[in-house]
Amino acid sequence: MNLTSESPPACRFCGWLRAVSTGPVLAALITAYIVFAIAMMLAIGLLGGLETIPLDLRFWYEPSVVFATFDALGADGRYRYLVGTLTLDVVYPLIYSSMFAVWLSVLLPQDTRSACALRLLPFAILAADLLENSSIALLLAIYPQHLDILAWSATVFTASKWSLAVVVIANTLALTLKAAWAALARRLRSN
Repeated sequence: MNLTSESPPACRFCGWLRAVSTGPVLAALITAYIVFAIAMMLAIGLLGGLETIPLDLRFWYEPSVVFATFDALGADGRYRYLVGTLTLDVVYPLIYSSMFAVWLSVLLPQDTRSACALRLLPFAILAADLLENSSIALLLAIYPQHLDILAWSATVFTASKWSLAVVVIANTLALTLKAAWAALARRLRSN
């Protein structure tokens, strides 16, 4: 695939992504991911622990679950959830999407359409996550008003996020294992 100014923007972005995807960049993103994952777990603890599982950690939920969760959080918990949704839970998806895109770019150095599509798939998770966050933030902002259509939208975005995440994680794991196996085989042949 020749990446010129005539190429579609997605192709140019894939080429740029592949160019910046190095070991040090991946290491920095993995470190940032770990730091933010810990911060998110601490934030969940501040929301009330596991008895009040945040909506975005579930795969699917109905509007009744949304409003029961908000009721259980109380006013202070709802406020912390809203602040977390608009701050940490915006940065966190940016980090993990970038991490997976770089990881996949390191593992897929070729410029094919399928490699580009796989490199860009983490950004589909980002879009679903940000739409989920927007829906949850709006639901929290209008609480105690119940808007079922917005609650259903939130659950569809959540399920989409998790479904895409499974695909990206499975592909990343498979490609990582394949690369590790190939490196081991090369090492054994050279000895």
